[in-house]
Amino acid sequence: MRLKSIVTVIALILIMFMAAIESSIISLALPTIKQDLNAGNLISLIFTAYFIALVIANPIVGELLTRFKIIYIAIAGLTLFTVGSLMSGLSTHFSMLVISRVIQGFGSGVMMSLSQIVPKLAFEIPLRYKIMGIVGSVWGISSIIGPLLGGGILEFATWHWLFYINIPIAIIAIILVVWTFHFPEEETVAKSKFDTKGITLFYIFIGLIMFALLNQQHLYLNIIGFVLAILVALRLFNVEKKVSSPFLPVAEFNRMITLVFITDLLTAVCLMGFNLYIPVYLQEQLGLSPLQSGLVIFPLSVAWITLNFNLHHIEAKLSRKVIYLSSFTLLLLSSIIIAFGIKLPILIACVLILSGLSFGYIYTKDSVIVQEETSPIQMKKMMSFYGLTKNLGASIGSTIMGYLYALKSGLFGANLHNILGVVSLISVGLIVVWLIFYREAASQTKE
Repeated sequence: MRLKSIVTVIALILIMFMAAIESSIISLALPTIKQDLNAGNLISLIFTAYFIALVIANPIVGELLTRFKIIYIAIAGLTLFTVGSLMSGLSTHFSMLVISRVIQGFGSGVMMSLSQIVPKLAFEIPLRYKIMGIVGSVWGISSIIGPLLGGGILEFATWHWLFYINIPIAIIAIILVVWTFHFPEEETVAKSKFDTKGITLFYIFIGLIMFALLNQQHLYLNIIGFVLAILVALRLFNVEKKVSSPFLPVAEFNRMITLVFITDLLTAVCLMGFNLYIPVYLQEQLGLSPLQSGLVIFPLSVAWITLNFNLHHIEAKLSRKVIYLSSFTLLLLSSIIIAFGIKLPILIACVLILSGLSFGYIYTKDSVIVQEETSPIQMKKMMSFYGLTKNLGASIGSTIMGYLYALKSGLFGANLHNILGVVSLISVGLIVVWLIFYREAASQTKE
């Protein structure tokens, strides 16, 4: 690769790393932050606020990228993330920390969209597949470095430095972006009509979904929120079918892409349960230090990265359907085994290898499928909505898994048992969905 291409990859890695690490590095400090800022049961808002901001930012980024050059959007996103990180580190009250995480999340939403779009513009096939695998695996790498880095920082400094660490990385990323994010193929459609009605309906839908998830007052309000969200979604699809330049490109959602979006949403929910609450359980219930709990979940990301570098060999021997079903099965098995050996950190560490293989394949392959099966003119928007789906799943996951962990008893047991039980059910559900709805083209039998 030329020097500019190498620098582009480095910029993408730094961008994805900063966005992803915020879902892992902070998890180890939850008990400390909870006590220091008197957060109580509201502590999950640290993640929920971050992911809600991601969800809000992702779709509008796709629209902006069709009107402005990527370099301007990238600098704006990195700046927001840097300011949010600084404010988070300076927070002395829980409310200030939540607000700072929202700002950080807006910046992260922009950054994650870029990580999905830039490889398409910068690299040709087959090099693009390798780059996508490398950049995609950074999410897994953050699970390695996040806990280890977070644990190391907490051994010698306060939790505030978990946010300060982002600032020098962001400055380096901005310099690299200014140097490399210039793409001759990039097109803008600034003269196209802004789909105000579509945007309005979409964000009403997102607002209703968030209300249905976060409301803790009365169950009937949650039900009403979900029903209204479904009605708004149906209206949105009907409206967007009639628009020449829709905010939500509904025509792109064929069977495969729809299946991938559903898979990514549910997988993100599961990942939050593992990434956030296994470390919390290890510290609160088994008495491990932040660094020790980071070492326990280390194998998950090792497996994730290893699989990404060998994915082309696996795809040469097995069909797409077989690999996806195998991934869901591995996630199911790992959840069951951990549930039975929940007091054995060494066993948990070994079994997380299976989870890492599962998450590694699903996340990497889903991204490539959406990228390749979307029309070139709608690629930017679709990759933004793909990022939105992942982040919406993470937002839902952080909320639901936090609620499940707080339960002292349940169908599957206390705290982590509840999370593992739900992950198992989701895994079974994904197996059933893929068996019923997946249709394998002849060209996909062996990739």
